[in-house]
Amino acid sequence: MDMPEYPDYAEQNREAWNEVAPIHRQHWKIDLRQAVQSDSFSVLSDIEREVFAQLSVPDKTVAQLCCNNGRELISVLKLGAKNGTGFDISDEMIKEATLLGSLSHTRCEFVRTHVYDIGEAYAGRFDIVYITIGSLGWFHDLDRFFAVVNRILCPNGHLFIYEMHPILDMLALPGEDAYDPEQELRIVYSYFKADPFVETNGLDYVGNTQYEAKPAYSFPHTISAILTALLNSGLALRGFTEYRHDISDTFAFLEKYQMLPMSYTLLAQK
Repeated sequence: MDMPEYPDYAEQNREAWNEVAPIHRQHWKIDLRQAVQSDSFSVLSDIEREVFAQLSVPDKTVAQLCCNNGRELISVLKLGAKNGTGFDISDEMIKEATLLGSLSHTRCEFVRTHVYDIGEAYAGRFDIVYITIGSLGWFHDLDRFFAVVNRILCPNGHLFIYEMHPILDMLALPGEDAYDPEQELRIVYSYFKADPFVETNGLDYVGNTQYEAKPAYSFPHTISAILTALLNSGLALRGFTEYRHDISDTFAFLEKYQMLPMSYTLLAQK
């Protein structure tokens, strides 16, 4: 298929995320504007809190790539991080993140940019770079992505990734033509799929609604591709753990089988 090249695909993804931002706000189960004002506010999982404790987050500088509306970065700052910067491609998500940050009593800033375009002003600035659910798939060039991560980390700084496992890209979801409720674990797509996924039913993972949406392009990556790109950037791998639970809610219906790696954590160091 014909695929728009960067920055064209990135611009289309930006428009798709701008489109879904107000839809997400309608479906949050809590009032984030009120919730972030609490000192105990957190949307982090137990696993994330354990990793941040291991990294001794108090007094550290933290960056989150693909920060969405900032709720996760604000949660990290509530653990005692000195300050934080969130980067995201969506104007509307950054606008909401900036509002939530201003209400959160934390030291944070939010920057509207493609990760590839993060400027030299941020070079060597962060003790921790944090990446979570569904972020890596938005980038077609992982070598370029991890080169940016390396550049913005300070010496001895850490990268922490908590992501969906790419093996899930092999399976069909309810509503897809290939989905079979009698064979939910049936392999449908190649693990080595090279062309992007194109989503036209919207990006509302909060309310799980579908709508006629602007197209969004995401890119499958194997575990070996992720690790190789990370190592090529000069980062050193410090830990890699796979889990049987889903962190996206998209594939939660498969947790009952307890047979698949559905998510993973990765720690690396500059």
